[in-house]
Amino acid sequence: MIKRIAKDQVCRGMFVEALEGAWQDNPFSARRFLLEDDNAVAALKSSQITGVFINPSLGLDVGGRTPLRARAAHPSVNEARQASARVISETTQQLEALFTDVRFGAAIDLDDVAHLADNLGQSIERSPVILIDMTRLKSKDKATYLHSLAVSALLIHFSRAMGFDSETVRIMGIAGLLHDIGKLLIPRQVLQKPGALTQEERQVIMQHPVYGYDLLKQSNMPQIVLDICRHHHERMDGRGYPDHVMAAELGQHVRMSAIVDVYEAITSLRPYRTPWSSQRALTWMAEQSGHFDRQLLMRFILSLDPALTHGVALS
Repeated sequence: MIKRIAKDQVCRGMFVEALEGAWQDNPFSARRFLLEDDNAVAALKSSQITGVFINPSLGLDVGGRTPLRARAAHPSVNEARQASARVISETTQQLEALFTDVRFGAAIDLDDVAHLADNLGQSIERSPVILIDMTRLKSKDKATYLHSLAVSALLIHFSRAMGFDSETVRIMGIAGLLHDIGKLLIPRQVLQKPGALTQEERQVIMQHPVYGYDLLKQSNMPQIVLDICRHHHERMDGRGYPDHVMAAELGQHVRMSAIVDVYEAITSLRPYRTPWSSQRALTWMAEQSGHFDRQLLMRFILSLDPALTHGVALS
């Protein structure tokens, strides 16, 4: 059970789910994290954070205690993290191999992608820590694969929180893995450019949903997968891309993918920028008029953790 404690109660070994207070003074970039050393504890205590939400099932409780139920029901944080690292590494390699085959003209095998989504879904059920670790990975060469993996995991998690049936959850996981497959056709020097893009380069990248859709429709893909691939960058007010469609034409699954895609992109550790905390990201997203389905955004926030609604205002 998640509990709120005062910042002067924190100690090394606690698992932090969320921080309460001004995000500008948040000394940590991760969304959720383990307090692994005394320097981290000191940084938190000296900040202007007003409260800390801890998860004793993943770390220590107040006073350095580990609840008996947590010890019996959960592996250690280190064991969970090691298992998470294995899953992420193996799935990334498999997704990269699949994308490489497609780049060289192979057809996309739905069963192969479904197998990856199934493994990912099972891993999330066993250990939610996988959702945390995905955002800590930094690799310029594998950024597309890591992003797709994280979007898939978050869509699986979000879909389960929405009460979708198991087959739909599976399809959402597949859609997350494949939503950016069109980037295979974007020149690497544009996709991996370290600096600001020119207007022409931006226009090239904005075609990746179309390229991906054209690739996927050649295979036996569910309509949800096709829709998410083509429309995950669309907005409720019609100012998205590539088709500038309005809210009435965007199904619930697409609206969910638009939320997850942006959230993952701005909270993840990447070589070219500093990630935002969950609270900062969600507050910013809530302030974007016309971009997201606001009811689904609140459902997404609640699916991550009710504690994260503190300081996030949705009218």
